[in-house]
Amino acid sequence: MTSQPAHLAEIRHTDLVFPHQTNHQGSYFGGAAMAEMDKVAFLVAARHARRPFVTASCDKLDFVAPAHVGDLVELTGQVRMVGRHSMIVDVELAAENLLTGVRHICTRGAFTMVAADRKSNPERLPPAPDSRPDFAPSPAGYARTLQLVFPGDTNHLGQLFGGNAMSLMGRAAYIAASRHTRSNVGMAASDKIDFIAPTKEGELLDVIADVVSVGRTSMKVAVRAEAEDLMSGERRLVGEASYVMVALDGEGQPTPASPLKV
Repeated sequence: MTSQPAHLAEIRHTDLVFPHQTNHQGSYFGGAAMAEMDKVAFLVAARHARRPFVTASCDKLDFVAPAHVGDLVELTGQVRMVGRHSMIVDVELAAENLLTGVRHICTRGAFTMVAADRKSNPERLPPAPDSRPDFAPSPAGYARTLQLVFPGDTNHLGQLFGGNAMSLMGRAAYIAASRHTRSNVGMAASDKIDFIAPTKEGELLDVIADVVSVGRTSMKVAVRAEAEDLMSGERRLVGEASYVMVALDGEGQPTPASPLKV
C-alpha cells in the first residue's frame, strides 16, 4: 500500500468558538463540543475501515477546562482498539487563545463506533494501526478544517453550495493568519477563488490554509480544498483560493504583522 502524506494519515480539525455556541458566561457548550468530537470519531472510523459507522456509545468524557468564545478549538482522533464490527476511537479537544497562543486540553472522550453495514457485510474490521499518530499542536500560520457535506448544504444536484465552501475557506484563512501574527485580523481581499470540481453530498471537504508571505501589515494565505469519498478513499482537488489578511490592533487599525520564520 502506498504511504500517504502525514496530514492525510491523521484526522485533525480546527474551528472557532462563536457566540451562539456558548453559554451566558461565554464558555463553549458541552453539547457542541460533544457533537464535534462525535464527528471526528466518525471520520476516524470511516477512514480506518472505509465503511459506514454509527455511534454506539461515549464511554467517558472528562471536561477538565472550558473553551471560550473567540478561542480556536483543535480536535484530533485516533483508533485505540478494534473488534470484529466495532472500534473505540479516542478524541481530544484542545483550545487555543488566538492572541496569546496559550493552549490547554479541554476534554477527552472514548467513542464506540459500530459498522452500520455489519448485517450485510460480515467482514471483520481492519486491525488497529501498529503505531499511533503524534498529535503535536499544528504549527502557527496553519489551519485545517474538516466538513462533512450534508443534504442541507447542497443544491438540487447534491453538490455543495459554492457559498458554503467559500465560507469554510475564508474561515480557515482567518485562523491561519491569526495564529501566525497573534493579533486580530481582517480580510482585505480575496485575490482568487477557483472551483475546480464539485464536492458531493456525503463527502468530506478537507480545507488547509497556510500563510505563504508577509508584508508590513498584510499576510497572503493560500487555501486548498480537497474532497474525499470516505468509502473509497478517493481524493480530488475541488478548490483553491488566495486571501490577503491584515493584522489589526485593539482599535481595528492596521498594525505590523509578524514576519515569516525562515
